[in-house]
Amino acid sequence: MRWVAATCLIALHASAAPALDQIQVERRGELLALSWKDAEDQLQGVLTPAQPRPGEPLRLTLSVGNLQGPPFQGVVTVAFSQEGVPGQVTRTLQRDAVGWSTEFVPPEAGAWDVDVRFLTTRPKALHARFTVSEPPVPLIVWRVLLAVAGVLLIVRVMRAVTQRGVTSEPPSGEPPSGSPPEAPAAPPPGPPSEPVAPPTDPPADR
Repeated sequence: MRWVAATCLIALHASAAPALDQIQVERRGELLALSWKDAEDQLQGVLTPAQPRPGEPLRLTLSVGNLQGPPFQGVVTVAFSQEGVPGQVTRTLQRDAVGWSTEFVPPEAGAWDVDVRFLTTRPKALHARFTVSEPPVPLIVWRVLLAVAGVLLIVRVMRAVTQRGVTSEPPSGEPPSGSPPEAPAAPPPGPPSEPVAPPTDPPADR
């Protein structure tokens, strides 16, 4: 009897607890399409832009409908959080002209989760994941970097050629390094010198 009572309590607790279901996320052009359905309800949604960036607002628009019975007009709770940090930003949404919508500015890049909760015949808890990525480097920046790299390469090559020319051509008037010094040049030969007669004594007086 106790075993039967415990089983009933577990079943009641499981039925009251929200069931976490995965929302399908599909990229369609410039937006992310969200879709989910069970035997009782369905959810459609749009997340724009398709590539969220840090510091830029993204917009989430949801449409919740019953498969049978009157249209759903209740409250929808949306929570945005980074992976591993649940419930960072939670908002309670009322139905407007297009459904349930809100804006959110992700502060950092990485994997982000959005949890959607609403109550129809039982609590529904749905989950979707999207990626916030850093913006790509503009093409003009790559062109400037390539131009600067090309100029630096040309300057380096010209400097290397100039230094090579200076070291291979020694200055005029100086012998190249490593060659033995030249002997001084002998003076040019002059005309042959005539022999000089020795001096003679003058004649003695008689």
